Amino acid sequence: MPDIFNLTNEMSAYFDSLPKSVQGALIYSGAKANSLADLKQLVNGFTGNGTAKKE
Repeated sequence: MPDIFNLTNEMSAYFDSLPKSVQGALIYSGAKANSLADLKQLVNGFTGNGTAKKE
């Protein structure tokens, strides 16, 4: 992830909509996302389908 405090508004809204488990996985993975598309691609890798349901 990029610096969690420097996300674009779109990226922040998308990240906040993810289940806490996916948020945690992204943070702890150390993965880098520089755009909303990158972030969605990372989520696809974690969830297997690109859609994560909020818990």
